[in-house]
Amino acid sequence: MSSRLPETSLWYSHMSKNSLERKIAVIFVADVVQYSKHMENDEVGTLNSYSACEEMLLDLLKKHAGSIFNTAGDSVLVEFNSAVNAVECAVAFQNKIQEKNSSDNDNVKLEFRIGINMGDVIVKDGNLLGDGVNIAARLEALSQPNGICISKSVYDLVIPKTKMTFNDLGVQKVKQNEFHAFDILLNPAQKRKIKSRTWGARTLTGFAAIAGLTFLLVTSTLFFLNQNSSSGQNSDSVVLLVRPFDYITSVDDKRFVADSMLTVFVAGLSGYENLRVLSKNTSLLVEDENLTDTEVAQRYGANFILNGSITVLGDDMRTSVELRNLVTNEIQFSDLINGQTQDLFDLQDKLVVSVLSSFDLEEDKVRVSNEGIETIEELRLLHFAAKEREKWTVGSYPAYADAVDKLFALNPEGYTHNVSQAWKYHYKMRLGLCRNEDKKNGSTNCMIEAIKFVDKAVELNPSKADAYLAKSYFLSSLYLLNRDKERMMEWGGLEKAAEAAEKGYALISDDPYQFGLAGEVFTFTNDFEKSANAFAKLFQLDDNPGDTFTGFYMVSSYLNNDFEKMRELAYRIIETNNSREIDNCTKPFCGNAAYAYIFLIYEANQNNDQKKVDEYLQDFRSVRNEYTREMWMGRDNPARFIWKEQFEKITAMMDQLGW
Repeated sequence: MSSRLPETSLWYSHMSKNSLERKIAVIFVADVVQYSKHMENDEVGTLNSYSACEEMLLDLLKKHAGSIFNTAGDSVLVEFNSAVNAVECAVAFQNKIQEKNSSDNDNVKLEFRIGINMGDVIVKDGNLLGDGVNIAARLEALSQPNGICISKSVYDLVIPKTKMTFNDLGVQKVKQNEFHAFDILLNPAQKRKIKSRTWGARTLTGFAAIAGLTFLLVTSTLFFLNQNSSSGQNSDSVVLLVRPFDYITSVDDKRFVADSMLTVFVAGLSGYENLRVLSKNTSLLVEDENLTDTEVAQRYGANFILNGSITVLGDDMRTSVELRNLVTNEIQFSDLINGQTQDLFDLQDKLVVSVLSSFDLEEDKVRVSNEGIETIEELRLLHFAAKEREKWTVGSYPAYADAVDKLFALNPEGYTHNVSQAWKYHYKMRLGLCRNEDKKNGSTNCMIEAIKFVDKAVELNPSKADAYLAKSYFLSSLYLLNRDKERMMEWGGLEKAAEAAEKGYALISDDPYQFGLAGEVFTFTNDFEKSANAFAKLFQLDDNPGDTFTGFYMVSSYLNNDFEKMRELAYRIIETNNSREIDNCTKPFCGNAAYAYIFLIYEANQNNDQKKVDEYLQDFRSVRNEYTREMWMGRDNPARFIWKEQFEKITAMMDQLGW
């Protein structure tokens, strides 16, 4: 379901009370049961069945004087002037659905939940907002499949005017809303007992349905047509963005504390059904582009945003967090904690668990993303090392290596400490610094050290994915970059690398970076189908995975004969490049868009599409720079060693066409 908000999504935070238009309305909310599962099993059949259901509902709305004021993929929100009309329409619709399912030969049998409430609503640009709508959505979530759940305000109006049978469910308290609910019994089997409750029995699914159903500013003209947004959101999803924490202090030596909070919150809140947390990369991009909440909602389909700040003075620390519902523009959760920096890990656990609780999810301990990191100093060193490594220069290596070595010295038996040491030696090899120490055997010696430390990490914790993936990456890159194939063969060649990749891949939970790394190593080991699958999972988790992973995905798609995906990724790289200052592209960080055009040119040339060749070649020349051919021919270009024959053909083609 597309859940993009227009620029007016937060309109009422800026409006005066006097400008609000209010009225009493009867609100009817219908939602499909297990829509996502139906789409996964039979997309075409599901859409065809939706179409038939749509026609039935539209006919009934004409008869009962109901008007749709919003749709949200597999849900619909309708306004009635009469409670009796709304109830009679709901009963007729459910009966028609039952008839369809009993007589229909289609494999897809759709079921619906319906909630009806009468209450005060706010009118804005054809949409209806407020508790009157929210309670209707909550009633829908409370309803049974094939059922209708109504509020007491509706019940009081229809009981003397209909011959329907009702079942009193008592008072239900859902978050800030408390209401008396009734089932309309279409058959005796629907009678149930349900305790008056605070929301929890359906955990996040119920709450997420509310969020999806009350996403009233979604612009859609097709009822029941599920069109996924770029974020992959569906009607049962809560989509959360964690903004980078504000850092307030007179000195800069503890900024890593704020950066750590972002990492922990994204990792700690990820991996739960129906709670989708946008990636850390997306959070950082949102900050770089200074996007407003409204823009975040529009671009990524977010309906919740978590803001936080950390104030540090010496060892004293004050941390505040605020979870905002972008649909209602209300604060769902907030907390303020005073403490000491040495208590950071306990504080992180407490805050993450509290946020999970606000979504009716239970967790008593945050998942450890950097296993073995137990002190502030270790966290500082790990953060500093990551920042220096990102620079990817010979000049940055000494500071990076020094931080990794100091980290290791604090805990030689730590999992993260050993993995960091392994990557340090690989990084050193890739920068060519190992050859400075031993021209003949330098790369091999570095790799021996990398393998030693990564094997130690596996020994410390054989259930974590990153050590296996790192080992596969080291082995395959050593082989493919032609550093020392003889030694590589002693270690088992690409077969050993593939074995490590398989072990690591099986252990990945929801870490986008690990899926990206798996995609790379499967490309190295010539398993292009698995590579494409791993990258596909990466893109499901991360809206902004970066040029490197996107480029590898492009290559693996081509090698997997998925030319449509290859073109899509090439265009994505080009679009990203166009948003940057091309003049600032300097060696070695340049050429991504140029590489994308090279692939497009090659495919067009293979298809004898001269018009496209000329078009892409012109565009290529507009983004290439003095380093493009040099980097393309460099020994670290993955295309060069992954698919040698094609690489040589592409190079010959570009030489002929002109760089």
